[in-house]
Amino acid sequence: MKQGKAKQLRDFIKSHEMRYFVDFSDYSGQVHIKKAFKVEINKTEYWIYFSYGDRPELKEERCLLKTMEEAKAKAQKMREAYQKQKKEKASARKAKFEDVTRYLNNFRMWDITEWVGNYKVVKAEGRDFVKVIKDLYAEIPDREKDDQLTYTQELERYIEHGTIYTQGMTFRKEHIVSVKYGEDGSVEIKLIDGTTIIPVSRSVTHLIKTIFGQNRSWTYNHVKFPEGTHDEMKGTR
Repeated sequence: MKQGKAKQLRDFIKSHEMRYFVDFSDYSGQVHIKKAFKVEINKTEYWIYFSYGDRPELKEERCLLKTMEEAKAKAQKMREAYQKQKKEKASARKAKFEDVTRYLNNFRMWDITEWVGNYKVVKAEGRDFVKVIKDLYAEIPDREKDDQLTYTQELERYIEHGTIYTQGMTFRKEHIVSVKYGEDGSVEIKLIDGTTIIPVSRSVTHLIKTIFGQNRSWTYNHVKFPEGTHDEMKGTR
C-alpha cells in the first residue's frame, strides 16, 4: 500500500464510528476479531470493513458489537463450539472407520468371484467395490503394506545375483546364520560376522521368509518392525 493511501486509510478510521465483529474461517478454523466503520452514502448509513488491507466490504449491523469485551466473549464461544464440533466429527469418523473395518473383516466370506472357463474373475456386481479397495491400497505408504512390485524386484535381484539388499547392505543367503520371527510379521537376521538386522521393509522381510520359510508356531517378543524408516542394526558393521 502506498504511503499516501495508508494515511488516507488511517484518517478514515479515526474519523468514523467503529464497531467490532467476530469472523470465523471454515478453511483454517481460526476465529478473528475485526473492525467495521459507519459510512453514509446517499443519506443511507452502511457499515463497512476493510478486507485485504484497503478493500471495503459491507457488514450487516446485526452482527456488530460495541465493545472489545463483547467481541472477545463471542470469539471464545465460537472457538469452544468449533473445538466441540471438531471432536464430534473426529469421533464420528472413528466410529465409521470401526464399522467399515468390521464390515471388511467379512470380506473373505463374500462370494464376489466366479469361474469363467479355467480362470477365476470378479463378478460384475463386485468390480466397482474391488476397484475402490485397490485404489485405497495404492494410497497406503509402502512401509505399511507388502509392496508387490518392490518384492518382485527384490526377488529378481536374488535370483539373478544370489544377493539380498537392504538399506546400503548386500549379503548372500550363506552369510545368514539364523532367522528369528516376530509376532507382528517382522524378522531378525543374524550374519556370520555377528551383525543382527531387523529390516523395516516389508518387501525385504517377505523375501527372507520366501528363502528361509516362515515359522508360524513360535515368535520372539523382542523382534518387532523398527519405528521410523531405518533398519534396526546391531553388531560390527
